[in-house]
Amino acid sequence: MESMHSTSRLARWVPFYYGWVVVGAVGLTVGLSTVIAGAVFSIFIEPWTDEFGWSRTAIVGAFSFGTVLAAVSGPVVGRVTDRYGGRVILGGGALLIGGSLVSLAFVTTLALFYMAFAAGRMAMMNVQNLASPTIVANWFVRRRAFVTAVMFSGNTVGMGLWPLLAGILLAAHGWRVAILVLGIIVSVLAVVPLVLIVARQPEHIGLQPDGGPALTDEVSGESRPFIEQQWTARQSVRTRAFWLLMVAQAASVVVGGGSGVHRVPFFVGRGLADGWVGPMLLVWAIGLAIGGFVAAWSSKYMPKRRVIWASMTGTGITMLLILRVPADGTALLFALVEGVFTGGIFAMLPVIYADYYGRGSIGTIRGWTHPVVMAALAAGPLYGAVIFDALGSYTWVFVSFAVVLIGGSAAAWFAVPPEHSVDTRVR
Repeated sequence: MESMHSTSRLARWVPFYYGWVVVGAVGLTVGLSTVIAGAVFSIFIEPWTDEFGWSRTAIVGAFSFGTVLAAVSGPVVGRVTDRYGGRVILGGGALLIGGSLVSLAFVTTLALFYMAFAAGRMAMMNVQNLASPTIVANWFVRRRAFVTAVMFSGNTVGMGLWPLLAGILLAAHGWRVAILVLGIIVSVLAVVPLVLIVARQPEHIGLQPDGGPALTDEVSGESRPFIEQQWTARQSVRTRAFWLLMVAQAASVVVGGGSGVHRVPFFVGRGLADGWVGPMLLVWAIGLAIGGFVAAWSSKYMPKRRVIWASMTGTGITMLLILRVPADGTALLFALVEGVFTGGIFAMLPVIYADYYGRGSIGTIRGWTHPVVMAALAAGPLYGAVIFDALGSYTWVFVSFAVVLIGGSAAAWFAVPPEHSVDTRVR
């Protein structure tokens, strides 16, 4: 349990709702974690192949192996986040990512490569997909969709800046120096969440979700917790919505992970000039942010499950369109459109879980989906690599991605809210 006295003082020093400080710390950590995401990883595939002679499947296997580790650890991370908050999870995760990159700069064998990269990838997936949305959901209820989009803007900044920085360092000093510098930067900034994320829920430091006025007991006059509908993890898995949302999320990450790793090699293989790669990834990241805010705005006028359905369907269509996009500046427009649809998916999925099942056990609930979701995320990049190595083309890879997304969107459409809950306590 956090120290109530020190955290309460820190929150009182801030002239606005402290939840926004928490969102800033979470957003920064999310941005740091993208240093080991598919967009940056894809930049180093060619240098690793040239130096070590490894196949694309062997290299991408490390990416998928780290994701499998995240799947195994996800249920534990979710439960720990519910019980103790995300302070140590985010700070420790960012530090592990930094150490992973530093270690990666010195690898000489494939086994060492797998060990170094997989540790950071495991931390990244638990930071981004599990701990970060859980923390934000605990501090905001009414504005949850908008604030989640704000938090994921950190992802956008990271996805835009890290590839650019990595590309500059790679061109000037080689891949080892580039990765070493990235690791040092992340390690230094990992201290931020340890300092600024001061409590699991606002009630723990005398505040209320969304910065509303404190609630007091009419008899004792003491502050009382904000009450919202709550589901335990065991109750949630008995609902149809839980399984449908998990299917929709798994379909999304199969494609998100696969296209994230293979987008750059696909365009470069078709003749895209190196100078277009960084701007393309930057524009895609900007699209992610725009998509998150558009989805949050849309959720005011239609159910979130339909917003997710529309975003997934749109992304599925872009997976077909990519096969017709010229390998020139047109790739930037494509990246923007794909980013907008993808951003809508990943901004709304964590929100809908929290809206359906409440704050009390949301980390545990989403942690129970993690093995399936992370297995799907691991499968996407590896599937793309295997098909490419076998056929020498990405055509069937992206066609398959389109089918998976459009099919998975049906699960989101039918994921109606569960009807009732037994447990209404905030924990």
